[in-house]
Amino acid sequence: MTAAAIAVPALLSAQPANAQSSGNAEPSTAINRAEPASGLSEIIVTAQLRAENLQDVPIAVSAVTADMLAQSGVDTSRDLPQIVPSVQLTRSGPSGLFFIRGVGTTNAAAGEEGANAFYVDGVYLGDLSQTINNFNSIERVEVLKGPQGTLFGRNATGGLIHIITREPGQEARLDGKIGYSNYSTVDAQVYAAVPISDTISADVALTSKYQRDGWGRNLTRDTKNGINEYRGIRSKLVARPLDTLKLTLSGDYFSSADNLGLGWRLADGTVGTGGTVGPGGHDTTANHDALTKLRLWGVSLTGALDLGFADLTSITALRRTSNNSHFDVDGGPLNLVNIEYLAKGRTFQQELRLASTSSGPLTWQAGLFYLYSRASTDQNQNGDAFAAQSLREIDIISSLTTRSYAAFGELTYAITPTTTVTGGLRYTQDVRDFDGTQTPTLLTGAVLPTTTVLSRLKYSEFTYRAALRQELAEDVSLYASINRGFKAGTYSLQSPTSPPVNPQFIMAYEAGIKSELLDRRLRLNVSAYHYDIDDYQVRSAAAANPGANILLNAATVKVDGLEAEFEALIVDGFRVFGGANLLRSKYQRFGGPDSDFQAPISYPRPATCPPSLVGTADPGVLLPGPRTGGLATCFGDVSGNYTPLASKFAASLGGSYTFDVGQTGSLRLSALYNYNSGYVFEPDNVARQASFHLLNGSIEYRPSEQVGIEFWASNLTDTEYVVQDLSTATGVTEVLAPPRTYGVNLKFNF
Repeated sequence: MTAAAIAVPALLSAQPANAQSSGNAEPSTAINRAEPASGLSEIIVTAQLRAENLQDVPIAVSAVTADMLAQSGVDTSRDLPQIVPSVQLTRSGPSGLFFIRGVGTTNAAAGEEGANAFYVDGVYLGDLSQTINNFNSIERVEVLKGPQGTLFGRNATGGLIHIITREPGQEARLDGKIGYSNYSTVDAQVYAAVPISDTISADVALTSKYQRDGWGRNLTRDTKNGINEYRGIRSKLVARPLDTLKLTLSGDYFSSADNLGLGWRLADGTVGTGGTVGPGGHDTTANHDALTKLRLWGVSLTGALDLGFADLTSITALRRTSNNSHFDVDGGPLNLVNIEYLAKGRTFQQELRLASTSSGPLTWQAGLFYLYSRASTDQNQNGDAFAAQSLREIDIISSLTTRSYAAFGELTYAITPTTTVTGGLRYTQDVRDFDGTQTPTLLTGAVLPTTTVLSRLKYSEFTYRAALRQELAEDVSLYASINRGFKAGTYSLQSPTSPPVNPQFIMAYEAGIKSELLDRRLRLNVSAYHYDIDDYQVRSAAAANPGANILLNAATVKVDGLEAEFEALIVDGFRVFGGANLLRSKYQRFGGPDSDFQAPISYPRPATCPPSLVGTADPGVLLPGPRTGGLATCFGDVSGNYTPLASKFAASLGGSYTFDVGQTGSLRLSALYNYNSGYVFEPDNVARQASFHLLNGSIEYRPSEQVGIEFWASNLTDTEYVVQDLSTATGVTEVLAPPRTYGVNLKFNF
């Protein structure tokens, strides 16, 4: 990679990192706001698919620039919760499960789509294994909160995360870094581009990371646990054959081999089957080494045509994923539950958008979206835990094909020069075809007849958005909105015989204020929100099968929250930013005597589940004697419990101070502090992560603008906190977030 990057700098170039275009469509109008002589710079976002000032958008948006990410030690989407408090993350194998304001999904099997959509340059990433994205050559990350569907191609229930990458222009550029850090880790990034002609430019971004030592050890097998190898390439070719036409051809390829999301260990303070206990820290005692190998690639063509009265945008994209994983579910030394898992996915999407170019009072956008996706799995579940059913193993082959059609649009009308109203509508039709087989093998070796399931799920839904924005002054505005969204119904590819789950619906109400104060040296945005969620989709333990889980619909969820974000320029060169999110997300009703579904509630063995207690708040009975290990799953009422990954309070505070050193040099000091009050992982609220603190920091010295050396550290306090927790019949297993890491980077910018 490095050799290739050094060979092409004369041929490649880059657009400035603070560019105002997303690279998906040309801005139709300029922002008519004078840049202050001093104070904070404008943040231009495309949350409404137009280039707009962040403060003018009547949506709660967190926009994080590339500089802010780099200076805060956030170099992957996995770490976004550290800088955006309303976002939480849990891992499931190679997949990242993002929660925004408490709304998300805990199921990450192939074919599952997140409640929060994930985009890169306007392209929807439907496979959750693509959401763990290493940052390189990006311009900014936008986090939109609340349902999104009247402007973006794929409907999103809780919000969306949009990564906008840099775009080649008419300036030659070569940026990069090479670093070394603890755990014998070497990583490198290079971004290079050049104008090929007056109308054509191209770029390439290369990323590589190799971690030789693990964060811990597998004490049973004397091997490494917590290893990571990653490499990828992304490139764009931008052509402007006409003054009114822009074409962007993009491609990317990434591959990784790691067990960061699969190196399960028995949770502290719990007892696994057979009386085994966890080793603590990042060590594990699993009798099989976990590893996931992931390959993914994609190509897209984006066209933007100026028709005079409107801009026409077309996005065509093809993406493929391949996931080959093997892991020890029970995380202990006994051979209880092992899974060999091969998953493949492919998606094709086509989006057409037409946006008016009028400056007002009426502006509008309309679009059509088509998505085809096919996800398939071939998995083998085996281990001694299946012996209770006289089984040696179960082979499951499943596939899910989705065809989604949508039409959407929005109108914005300026009632007065300071008052605007927005209305949006979306129609979605999804058709999902499921094909699953399940073949058990007895302990004797006899193969039982295969169970085959063929099923179709089809539904059509209307969703909408209405918003009102009122300017109180040039730099202060209020907004209020009401929004209805839904998450697609689906099947569990791990449990073919289980019925499908219904779509999940949300009604979102929000009001907020956006302001720039003190001669634009302080940017302060505050919002309050309330969500009503029906048919909340929940992953549940499958009591009959120790190697699988099922999906079901909880009755209702209520969410209330208050969040604030700020950025301040204290003095020139000294910038402080932060945010906080206060959240209350609970099941209003899940389980009970009259409920269609009962909630899974875990009890340490020995325990029993009397039929007379099914549907009650305490459906299990602990039997006398010492805990023998593992869990019994009973089914009852968890109404009033907190939903997974919904922190009651999360906050971050960061800052950077840059000052001159000598005549040509500079020194930058940066830090990011994050607090989280903790969260639960499952409906019974038994497995939980306590409150924790995180601290990142870096020092960068540049003798000139072209070269620099940076010393950095993440999780300085070496805080242990859990990002994945799984309760099964064999016990509670978990995966920890990264420990303290630190290193040095050599940087260059030409």
